[in-house]
Amino acid sequence: MRNALALATLFTALICSTAFADNVLQNIQTSAALDFVAPFHFEESEQNKLELRAAELFFFGPLDSTFDGTLNVAAHNENGEFILEAQEGYISSHKLIPSSHFKIGKFFLGVGLLNQFHQHDWSFISGPRVQTEFFDKEAVVDSGGEFTTAVPLSSHWEITGGVTNGYTYGHAHDAGEKPRVPTHYLHSVSKVDFGETGNLQWGANYLGRTDAYGVQTQLYGFDFLFKKTEAQTPSVLLQSEIWYRNLSAPGTSAREDVGAYFFPQVSLSEHLSAGMRIDLFWELSRTFENSGDRQDNLNYALVPTLTYKHSEFTLFRAAYTYDMQTYKGEADRLNQSIELQIVALLGELWHSEHH
Repeated sequence: MRNALALATLFTALICSTAFADNVLQNIQTSAALDFVAPFHFEESEQNKLELRAAELFFFGPLDSTFDGTLNVAAHNENGEFILEAQEGYISSHKLIPSSHFKIGKFFLGVGLLNQFHQHDWSFISGPRVQTEFFDKEAVVDSGGEFTTAVPLSSHWEITGGVTNGYTYGHAHDAGEKPRVPTHYLHSVSKVDFGETGNLQWGANYLGRTDAYGVQTQLYGFDFLFKKTEAQTPSVLLQSEIWYRNLSAPGTSAREDVGAYFFPQVSLSEHLSAGMRIDLFWELSRTFENSGDRQDNLNYALVPTLTYKHSEFTLFRAAYTYDMQTYKGEADRLNQSIELQIVALLGELWHSEHH
């Protein structure tokens, strides 16, 4: 907590010390987000209660005529304890290099769809298993550099590449250990605007790293997003990601997993939308073992979701989860729950303008 406050103080001091201090203070924007969640599992659970899942405070704006600065201070509820930290803090620019932009600092890695957004910006309450298993409950955050540029001779393609420290992977509160190969990734995206018909975006992804113990992670993914908007509200939304993961370590057999989710959503009225998320997860081998036995396990979930967007600053959401876990040689396990969510945004809409 003290580290996060120190970073916030340092960030403010740096801004105030520039020659452009007056203009910066006038242009700096702030935003806050409150994310309340109430899960109700069908089996008795200590988690069946309303809680503030996250509270986030954003500062963003120009540092000077070329560079911008962003700071996100977040408090997350982890096992009943709120932990305050500088979740993101980076300097960026889209003016220094034509048709390109970059960021340096700590940020959400620019791969896939969900990993680039905060949970309160998702179209559903909790992430699918492919996100939580391959990345994190919210996203993989790390420090390093990321560069995005338009492909020459094509206005519809962008390529994003990044390299980050890789001492930790996912959400961590320790320093981690020096990896043998740092985290590195590529995301190639094509965007097409069909006018009144809608907007289409699809991308191909790669992420790799080798940790301090020699465990190599390789992720290959495909993401797809179609959106039709009427009166600034998505009337039709189709979002999907498919990922393959290969984990290997010296002296062991590799583990392979495939995960995916598909989420179509339609507007029922100006404020009300309904969607159905379908989650699939294949465990092609469950453990690092040399026995030679491979267990092909398929887990799936159905998550109907209802969203009432009262305004651009307030929304209410309800979801039912039917989660079936099937393991070879074991009895199927069914988990069911209902989740409720309230999201309140204060100040500028940072989430929509910067993501």
